[in-house]
Amino acid sequence: METLKKQLNSAGYICDLSFSAAVKAALHTFPVAGAVLTGPIGTGKSYLPEVLSGILKTDYFFYQCFPGTREEDLLVKMLPSENTISGIKLHDGVILQAVQATLRNDDGKRVLLVLDEWDKTRPSADSFLLDFLQTGRINFSGRTYTADLSRLIVFLTVNIERELSEPLIRRLPKIEFKPLTPSAVHRALLLTHKDHPYLYNAIILYERCLVAKLPKPATIQELRQFLDAITTLGDRTDWDALVYQFVTKTDEAHELLRQVENEPVQWRQRARLRLDANAYDVRQKTLAPDDETLQSLAMPRLAEIHGFDELIDVPQKDPDMRGTTGILEMNQKAYSEIVRLVEKPGAKPDNLGDWAQVTPNRMILLKNKLLLRDVQMLNGLWGQNGEVLLTEPRAGWQDVKALQDWAPILVVKFSRDEILAKMEGIDLRWTPKKGAEIIVHLGRRDAFNACFGRSWGQFGESKWIGQNGIIYQHYLKEPVDAQT
Repeated sequence: METLKKQLNSAGYICDLSFSAAVKAALHTFPVAGAVLTGPIGTGKSYLPEVLSGILKTDYFFYQCFPGTREEDLLVKMLPSENTISGIKLHDGVILQAVQATLRNDDGKRVLLVLDEWDKTRPSADSFLLDFLQTGRINFSGRTYTADLSRLIVFLTVNIERELSEPLIRRLPKIEFKPLTPSAVHRALLLTHKDHPYLYNAIILYERCLVAKLPKPATIQELRQFLDAITTLGDRTDWDALVYQFVTKTDEAHELLRQVENEPVQWRQRARLRLDANAYDVRQKTLAPDDETLQSLAMPRLAEIHGFDELIDVPQKDPDMRGTTGILEMNQKAYSEIVRLVEKPGAKPDNLGDWAQVTPNRMILLKNKLLLRDVQMLNGLWGQNGEVLLTEPRAGWQDVKALQDWAPILVVKFSRDEILAKMEGIDLRWTPKKGAEIIVHLGRRDAFNACFGRSWGQFGESKWIGQNGIIYQHYLKEPVDAQT
């Protein structure tokens, strides 16, 4: 299963292990391999058999059904001909071509047949196909053809045109497709647009399409076309026009998307209301938190990983990451800045010594502990998408409490064993054993400076970190240079 998952992902079909397991099981069913592929438009149903054909090196036969498709349409096709009286010549249809391909002596090469949008056929076509899937037999024009079912794979794709007959549903396994998760879309776009400046804006656009419950979510192909158009137009890019052209495509869908930009719904005007490109900036991302089906690209919060839980007596989660002291989005700038801190290279470029490790899903995990006074070492990382943990083991409970007197910070839990405080961009926990642990979002240097970046006042007051790396703490009677 792991091998098929790798093959599918390498071929550009992004999926997880459970999906690849369902596909592998379908490829080994009897008497004929294959499956009924169901799900909304644009979820990759038709693309899967195409990718599988390349992986398995099969002959590939595809037929696009149309409303009212008859059994005869699958068995014969009429083409113009100058050599017949009627001007039309009959040729074998897609099913007969696939049957004959299974009988050719070519070292057992398999044949993959796709009947796309089968639910558009007439209901009587279900019964016609039923016997073929069971026996491989086709009776046409007084002749009988019997396929070698051991070499045949059949996929039916289904949208919502009509219900299939119960016997046909029972003949093949069912694989249900759902809209891709944003993380899967991210991996797919990385294959083709890794360094595109609007890559993450496109991910937010996709997430908003899911939140808006558009009739058809944006497809990978549409998002790639959208990014290519931005590259082509450059500074002349009109975000609203391109989203309409490549993604929403109708006024109704465009309006649904506009309404989840978290802006007040304005009075409908004659002209279509425009989308705001800034609403799709990853730094301003706001999504529906209660949608359990939506797996956001947002990284796990470091506060949660380290047990900064505002609820009382809730077990801590993710113990395997408890040693992590920072999580950053992998990019050239972040990687380069961390390299500045590394004394010597590791055996592989993803291992940055004692400092960091680059993960397969393109995150940088920091491993080295940093004291609050060492914050200047992170100067090159401010503005990055990520969080870091800073510690001050000497801090007392009174130092945390005193922050309320001069910084915009809220205490949300207060006891002799633990204090939790926070403001936007900062989470702080104090315990008698560890002192103060401070998690700072690297995009909120302003919040950090508001709490720890001022040094006014007399010695002995609770000012934590001041200008030029000078630390002021009320339990110290004189300033301590951060370099010592």
